[in-house]
Amino acid sequence: MKSQLNEGLQIGDLKYLMDDRIHFDEYNSKMGQPADVVTMSFKVKDVMPAQDLVTFLENGYDWVLDADVSTGEIRDGERIVFVEMERRGDIYSNIQEMLTDMDHLTGIKPAEYKFKWYKQTDYLPMTEENFRQSVPVTPKKYMESVDHLEQVQTESKKISDDLHRIKKLSGLI
Repeated sequence: MKSQLNEGLQIGDLKYLMDDRIHFDEYNSKMGQPADVVTMSFKVKDVMPAQDLVTFLENGYDWVLDADVSTGEIRDGERIVFVEMERRGDIYSNIQEMLTDMDHLTGIKPAEYKFKWYKQTDYLPMTEENFRQSVPVTPKKYMESVDHLEQVQTESKKISDDLHRIKKLSGLI
């Protein structure tokens, strides 16, 4: 007589346990260079649900290079789940497939997610247009985006320093 062992996640198992904000390229990849690999991260309440999500992601998608749980908690038991995938043009459709499948587990619809890339300060709605404007989907676009961001940060610091000097010379500080 055969017995069947049913393990793993069931519908609704992660409801209220996962944050609806996604971060892209905030953390370094273990699987390759940042220009070649996108890192995606979620916050999940507690280590066991986070580990279950990692197993679901690694077993469910051949395009996921690696998934892992942070070794330490962020706050109040929260963990970060990291997902690594190749940086390529079809990445948005892969992510949408994943978020659609995760809806059954979390109750979060793909359109309800917000995201930010790298060092952006504001979260954007998870739409294809926002994603393609923010997250570089090829290695070349990644390098261009990082270079541009570094230029903007350098110019911003220079302007701030100049403003501080002007205030000091005028006796305002």
